[in-house]
Amino acid sequence: MDETKKIGLTGGIASGKTTVSDCFEKIGARVIDADVIAHTVTKPDGSAFNEIISTFGSDILDENGWINRKQMRSMIFNDVSKKEILEKIIHPKVSQEIFKAINQSNEHYLIISVPLLIETGMIQKMDRTLLVDCSEATQIERLMKRDEITLDEARSIMANQALRSDRQRFADDLIVNEKNVTLIEIEEQVFELHKRYSKI
Repeated sequence: MDETKKIGLTGGIASGKTTVSDCFEKIGARVIDADVIAHTVTKPDGSAFNEIISTFGSDILDENGWINRKQMRSMIFNDVSKKEILEKIIHPKVSQEIFKAINQSNEHYLIISVPLLIETGMIQKMDRTLLVDCSEATQIERLMKRDEITLDEARSIMANQALRSDRQRFADDLIVNEKNVTLIEIEEQVFELHKRYSKI
């Protein structure tokens, strides 16, 4: 059988990657989601948990002994060095799990959803890159509403990601998810890509 084609799905925060990956799953495509894997490896029985606690201390645990994500986010929010340390612990373990899942797959193609596809260099290992794109103003609006954060916080989060122009430069395929785009239109775009990916 031909090797499984790896479609890297990416986009800025709050651009609508989950909406798109849900549409792919709905039509039967398999999605490997880096965010889901990151949650798994940071659970109390996950491969990154002990290393995170020994690095940052047990103060970041909630009353149930789980990592308090909100506290963790605010801790690394204004401290680049802590953010880099955390990423060095989590990213290799997430990458390892992603490629384990790819190697076990016999699908014709896989959607591999990685928010930091460009930033982590994982883009080099993909066969194609699918970008979910929207304006930065739309991202900020969605982010403030979704995470209940201020404008400054939203801008700061976005400043840690690749530039929109860089993402566009690396993209082979594009799904536009502006405010005026309906779910039906997204589904139609996904279906066209599904047909194309099924033939590559």
